[in-house]
Amino acid sequence: MRGMEQKEDQGLKVFIASRDVTCEECGKELGTEAWIFLTGPKAVCLACADLDHLVFLAAGDAALTRRAKKHSRLSAVVLKWSKARKQYERQGLLVEEPALDQAETECLADADAREARQMRAAERRERLDEEYVRSFARRIRDSILVVLLSVST
Repeated sequence: MRGMEQKEDQGLKVFIASRDVTCEECGKELGTEAWIFLTGPKAVCLACADLDHLVFLAAGDAALTRRAKKHSRLSAVVLKWSKARKQYERQGLLVEEPALDQAETECLADADAREARQMRAAERRERLDEEYVRSFARRIRDSILVVLLSVST
């Protein structure tokens, strides 16, 4: 996991502001919930950062995200501050539109295979859970038996 965090740290990051923001390059009032790019201490709008041509891909579909990022020459992680967790949380990714289109096409092409693999994995997890519950119940019964035998002697 640590290697993954380091790789992500090297990429571009776009932040969703939690207070009123003004672009320090063009002077435009961006308001709250604005998408900003930080260049050192400066907050700039996506147009001034030359990222406004990218499209947003919301988090949630790992295969689509992975493929879109692979095909996009330029991408940026979108982060938003969580007051409850006191950390930035990933909201999605900004990628080039042709890359997203290509990723969607690839995902549609192998959707059946991925669904079958997910079904097999779910069945396997269910079998493992059943085995775990049986084993756990057996150990509890054995422990109770040991306690009962030690009390009766």
